[in-house]
Amino acid sequence: MPAPNASPLERPIVVVGAPRSGTTLLGQLLGTHPALAHLAEPRLTWRYGNDQKSDWLVAADARPEVCVYIRNKFAAAVQSRQKQRLIEKTPSNSLRMGFVEKVLPGCQFIHIIRDGVESSLAIRRFWSEHARGVNRAKLLQRLKEISLRQAPYYAREFIRRVMPASLAGLVSQPVWGPRIPGIDALVKELDLIEVCALQWRTCVEAARHYGRTLPADRYMECRLEEMSADLLKSILDYCGLDDSPQVWEAFERNFDAGQTRHRRATAEPGEIDQVMQWIEPTMLWLGYPVEKRELKSADG
Repeated sequence: MPAPNASPLERPIVVVGAPRSGTTLLGQLLGTHPALAHLAEPRLTWRYGNDQKSDWLVAADARPEVCVYIRNKFAAAVQSRQKQRLIEKTPSNSLRMGFVEKVLPGCQFIHIIRDGVESSLAIRRFWSEHARGVNRAKLLQRLKEISLRQAPYYAREFIRRVMPASLAGLVSQPVWGPRIPGIDALVKELDLIEVCALQWRTCVEAARHYGRTLPADRYMECRLEEMSADLLKSILDYCGLDDSPQVWEAFERNFDAGQTRHRRATAEPGEIDQVMQWIEPTMLWLGYPVEKRELKSADG
């Protein structure tokens, strides 16, 4: 067991990316390294002091009391696990990297990107399965995170999640994943698959735009479809981490390249066109191949 670091928040590693793009995989792989304390989606900790806002936060939202609260939480987690450094992954951090950087100065960002069609289809599936109901393990995690001042904001969210379908019209529809600005209005106006496409696009564009303002030793991009032993070695080198048998064992056990490109085959007719009308410019910017969409006449 490595000795605890005297400065537990020195050079923390922050994994960002749109939901269902490989953030969980990458966080779990690096989290097996014996030097790292892995925190997976401490959502309420990040939202402390900004609970009424969307996940689109800026550096000015990282007020002194907010920074102190979040840093104390993370430092305590690293120290309690007797680790040297923090690794944290929360997809919503893609929308607030300036805020994150102010809270965790000197952090290293890893932005993992996945094909937008594959990711959007996967987001839709998770949204459908997890927006309603309460997972016991997740509930216990949130209860450990939440502070007393946050309780009124998330009591409403809890009620939306547990409301029976027959009474769902009495409350606004629950949402899943990063709270992009205006998401409550979007779910009323658009098909769910289109909202998922906008979640992917907003996360990827925000993270990439901000990340490219940082020096090369502070921001790294990688693609889920290109994950390999060589790429993982490059990520370890970027983070300044030595090789660890645990990381390689986790990679061999958990990574399946076939799972990165399989959702197109299950899409319903027209769904890929629905996604592409929202994300095509971003796909081109990233260099992903873009399918030719079917053009419709003005009268349909």
